[in-house]
Amino acid sequence: MSLKLVSFKACPFVQRVVIALEVKGIDYDIEYIDLACPPDWFLAISPLKKVPLLIVENQVIFESSVINEYIDEAFPVNQLHPKDLLLRAQNRSWMEFCNGIFMATFRLTINESQAEFEQTLSTQMNDFDQLEKNLINKPFFNGENFSLVDATYAPTFQRLNYLHQLHGAIFDKKRHPRIVQWKNKLLNLAEVKRSCVPEIEEIYYKLLWTRQGYITQFMNESEFGEKPNRSIY
Repeated sequence: MSLKLVSFKACPFVQRVVIALEVKGIDYDIEYIDLACPPDWFLAISPLKKVPLLIVENQVIFESSVINEYIDEAFPVNQLHPKDLLLRAQNRSWMEFCNGIFMATFRLTINESQAEFEQTLSTQMNDFDQLEKNLINKPFFNGENFSLVDATYAPTFQRLNYLHQLHGAIFDKKRHPRIVQWKNKLLNLAEVKRSCVPEIEEIYYKLLWTRQGYITQFMNESEFGEKPNRSIY
């Protein structure tokens, strides 16, 4: 069975899928496109005009969570979803919860004022409070075994880690020790490191610079050049 993943180099949702493929040891091809100027063939097969797309024997699947569920069911070795139906449903709930955390992460990059930034960060910290309460003191979300929940959170943690390197107050070890431990474990996994292009950190910081949010005041202008016209893309 041939698998082809259509990607954009900075996309965290594609990264979720690549992590699942890497952890399960599945062969796949990947093609990167420019979403600012997408090719016609992509527009013809992508209903939402977004990545990721997974092309399976000329059939197209879209949306990262749907793709990952397909991958886990089509390749049952080393399953990433729990067999227990209740636990599986709970996992899906926390995967959905991550989407809210990711959107807050995105807002942290476009908030224009310090007040907006701090309000978004406060909201994110409250979400982390909820997540922290539901983490067990084990390396992964479900304990010893890597799951689709871990694949879902890792790209968001990676981006938050980049923001933390700039701002220094994104992660709070005292308030959220289990999240920090979990984040560190995920970001050190070889499969997670292989899930993005080697220059992802550079790409992400350049993307931040183009957005010109409050966070960019912590960046070195001499490294990134003159301030561009603000963009959220």
